[in-house]
Amino acid sequence: MTLSVSFSQDVPIVIVGAGPVGMILAYQLDRLGVPCILAERSVEISKWPKLDLTNRKSMELFRILGIAEEYRGLEGSVSPDATFDTQFATKLDGKGHLLANWKLPSSNGQREHIHKTNDGTQCAEAGQRCMQPVFETWLRKKLQTKDNISCKFGWTYLVHAEGDQGVSTTFVDQNSEHHVLHSKYLIACDGGGSRIRKRARIPMTGGQMPLRMHLVHFRSRQFAEERSFGKYWHTFCSHGGVILDQNDDDMFTAHLPTHLLPEGPVDPAEVVYRIMAPAGERHEIKIDEIYAHSEWAPNFSIANQYYTDGMKVILAGDSAHRMPPHGGYGMNSGVVDAVDLGWRLAAIVKGYGGELLLKSYNMERRPMQIRTLERAHRHIMEHIKLAQMYPQDRNPVDDDTDEGRDLRARVGKFLEESGPETEDRGVELDLRYHSPTIYQDGTPELEWTPDRYRPSTRPGSRAPHVFLKDGKTSIYDLFGREWTLIHFVDDETESINREPASDRIVAAAARLKIPLSRVVIKNEPHVRRIWERNMVIVRPDTHVAWRGDNIFDLNVDEVLQVISGQKEFSRFQPSQASADAEKRFSALVKGITDGVTGGATIAQDDIA
Repeated sequence: MTLSVSFSQDVPIVIVGAGPVGMILAYQLDRLGVPCILAERSVEISKWPKLDLTNRKSMELFRILGIAEEYRGLEGSVSPDATFDTQFATKLDGKGHLLANWKLPSSNGQREHIHKTNDGTQCAEAGQRCMQPVFETWLRKKLQTKDNISCKFGWTYLVHAEGDQGVSTTFVDQNSEHHVLHSKYLIACDGGGSRIRKRARIPMTGGQMPLRMHLVHFRSRQFAEERSFGKYWHTFCSHGGVILDQNDDDMFTAHLPTHLLPEGPVDPAEVVYRIMAPAGERHEIKIDEIYAHSEWAPNFSIANQYYTDGMKVILAGDSAHRMPPHGGYGMNSGVVDAVDLGWRLAAIVKGYGGELLLKSYNMERRPMQIRTLERAHRHIMEHIKLAQMYPQDRNPVDDDTDEGRDLRARVGKFLEESGPETEDRGVELDLRYHSPTIYQDGTPELEWTPDRYRPSTRPGSRAPHVFLKDGKTSIYDLFGREWTLIHFVDDETESINREPASDRIVAAAARLKIPLSRVVIKNEPHVRRIWERNMVIVRPDTHVAWRGDNIFDLNVDEVLQVISGQKEFSRFQPSQASADAEKRFSALVKGITDGVTGGATIAQDDIA
């Protein structure tokens, strides 16, 4: 048995887990010039189609990473003209009824709406349908061409030890050789069952929900050609199953509650046959290929904090939060974690950022994730309400009777009022961070709702996307690779100020070694109105760190030291909204524990 050692000066950051979150984090670090090792136990690409929707926020972040268009153009990415419709049907054997259809625009339809609605309320990018194997194959190849990323596939995490100077992490490779890496930080991107999180003894509040499902990922040309109600993205059936169109052609994933299956070993074909028909019945189709099948249960939990007390071991993605698929928040929340954490680590490793940036990672991301979990729970409750509308003894929903017609009408009305799960623009875009590394300006916070994004440059907010007068250039396209100072001027202000008023900020940033790009935007009154101030500093994660109209009385050094994590904002007060969210989440978990949603038993994650 051989022992090989890599030293800390060569490995500032070790990432464990090369799923979407770990790979995006590595890509962000490379982009910012910071070396890392990415260790992954699997040599082969995942065959599970877990990733299905890359939402608008993630695609917007991919835009600033410079990979959005390449991703859309991949062989295997779904056509930009493909539907996002979600159907609700009684059965899929050609004899059922369509109860409702949440009609949503294609990626191209979203793009058209984004251009027409240039008022700051939209994202810079449309969403994209794509399966995880396609995503991972593409990104793995990209990472292996990057000088700052060393990929170690076939390396399994064993144990780590955290000290004042960093972390020693032990791996075993496929040849049973052990490797010890010394790094300043260890990042856990190793999924919901994170061994690193458990080893670090970071508890999670929440756990598995009571429902168990069996999924089958399969290909069927017959099913593709015999769609009862036209093309769709999802179809939910009245027995509680759901089927996803994965490639807008002949590849699907079926999810069926396990209590609808016969006892004994599961035949994956039987899952497909039974999802087509009413509960207790089956409808056979020709299945061309079965790629994978397994049993799973939705999770609903969040880590009590996103790092160890020593702040050397840090969680991102599913290791920090687990949620059911309702709303499509899972992987997309992890992408936000990765881009956010990446710039913080880069700032610290480069020497200009303070460790307050890690403290604020927890303070900013965790409350937003609690909001996301709350919304996912709302969507689950809507499905439970739907299930309760069907009689338990015999479901007459397909009957050609007054009772059947009345039930179909009531279900349809309920679903139309409930609305699509993937249109929560407040949850997705209206992320409002509150921490001592945000230089607040004392302006009141706008009302927040889960379904609507209100554009604002109030510090802590996501910077609004707006197209410039040319109709093609998003203000996001002007952002620098790291920090960006946006300075709006017009003919009048330029004649008054022979030197741009932002010179002091640029000079101070250079003195403090903060990589700041200045972008002067001239004669764009529409964009300036939406952005609300003459000068706005945007962080590398697209969130506003500071804004102002003039800097005559501003302590510029203090502003830059605060936003780079070198010192706390002197007027910082803990967020009451975050405290309230914690209380709501605790009550929600207790409600599930007490059986409000069907007798789930949810307790703190096992950290033994």
